[in-house]
Amino acid sequence: MNFPFRTWYESANYKSLMVIPLIIFLLSVGILLYHYQSTGEWFRKGIDMEGGVQLSLKLTGDFDDTALERFLSERFGKVKVRKVVSATGYGALIQCGYVDQDELLNAVKEYGLDVEESTFQEVGSALGKSFWKQSQSAMILAFILMGGIVFIIFRKVVPSLGVIFAAVGDILGALAFMQVLGIDLTLASFAALLLTLGYSIDTDILLTTRLLKRREGSVVERSIGAMKTGLMMTLTTMAALGVLYVISTAPALREISSVLLIALAIDIPNTWLMNVGLLRWYLERK
Repeated sequence: MNFPFRTWYESANYKSLMVIPLIIFLLSVGILLYHYQSTGEWFRKGIDMEGGVQLSLKLTGDFDDTALERFLSERFGKVKVRKVVSATGYGALIQCGYVDQDELLNAVKEYGLDVEESTFQEVGSALGKSFWKQSQSAMILAFILMGGIVFIIFRKVVPSLGVIFAAVGDILGALAFMQVLGIDLTLASFAALLLTLGYSIDTDILLTTRLLKRREGSVVERSIGAMKTGLMMTLTTMAALGVLYVISTAPALREISSVLLIALAIDIPNTWLMNVGLLRWYLERK
């Protein structure tokens, strides 16, 4: 069976298609810059990275998260409320400064919510700053090791830079759209970003190996063969993550699945339009 986009891809101008991931990259940078100018921070951080308290609730019905956030902010200061909707019902994540658990829970019940279950989490400011510092070090070290391994494997500048650009684009894109969707950077979402880095490298090395190491068929045929395998990997992973997001009631699992879904969606144009284009241009020049 022919690849569905084979005819279109063979006739398309691959250099023009590289504009699409470039636009996504610039849009992601623009979102992060706007967020920095508006708030003084590049992205929103959860209590794992800043310190504070989080109340996780399982509710019997729907509610207005904006009205609840306004109600609680009048009593406790700065409060973030996020609605959680899953196949099993409704829930809420409430984050704020250091307050008493019973006082916060009583305020929620006073507002009128029917609470089935509640979980309280508190993180000290010093511990939150320590988590954030360690997370930065982990990400920097991961990029250094990733870049070094890629250069060792291929020993060519352009193919290696293509792999690195795709990984950087995936991370920045995920962070940017996390701000748009109101997803904070927590330990769970940071773990998802590290998984994104590994998955991005996986698909890009698959592509680069097919195009540089193999000799059978034309460059376009090898590109399409890699695309068939890579897209099947990505789409099946996204399907599994989508099911996890819908049925899971655990906030950490929902954060991981949502961030990975965003990053994998961005990885498709970064890998199969930008990186393929760079490699085709490189091979044609050679």
